Amino acid sequence: MGVLFQMEETSEIKKVEPTSRTVELVLGILGGIFGLLGGIFAVMFGIFASEITGLGISAILASIVGIAGAVYVLKNPKWGGIILVISAIWLLISISLFGVLGAVLLGIGGILALVRK
Repeated sequence: MGVLFQMEETSEIKKVEPTSRTVELVLGILGGIFGLLGGIFAVMFGIFASEITGLGISAILASIVGIAGAVYVLKNPKWGGIILVISAIWLLISISLFGVLGAVLLGIGGILALVRK
């Protein structure tokens, strides 16, 4: 990663390191994995109720988008955070109970990416 330099009022050069986005990346990937597991469980449970199968597939797609958003946080934190929050809401709407843990982790990662400098 690049190193930025910032001039202070005392004419000294101060080294400014870019903010590490490891926390958002890990939360997003974990949330995506838990969302995938919930989606797969919903698809398997959908054998007994066909409408659950569609919601499980939607949850799997939301989880994949969430993992992509977690990786994108490293390049562009603002848009990566927005993608994480959207995928968290999408996952929660898709399979609510099965996707709560994944949605929470994706949401926290997204909010952190949006508010951290």
